[in-house]
Amino acid sequence: MSTEEQECHRCGEPIPPRRLQVLPNTRLCLDCSQAVGGDFETYVISENTGKPGSLKKNYGSWKVKRKLRSIAPLEKK
Repeated sequence: MSTEEQECHRCGEPIPPRRLQVLPNTRLCLDCSQAVGGDFETYVISENTGKPGSLKKNYGSWKVKRKLRSIAPLEKK
């Protein structure tokens, strides 16, 4: 495990080592993560499981997609 100190992409403060142990690829400290809703945006998409060419819609399956959230740095005071 890497113990390198990383800075939060939003506020610039160091991310605590314990958070980096649990989430090694995180870009946010805990406070910023709670403020913006986390590193990822999650989408649920219904999938049509009907026969090809059928006009009947049969949404029996769901797909979950995650996309990295864009993070704007806070303005320094």
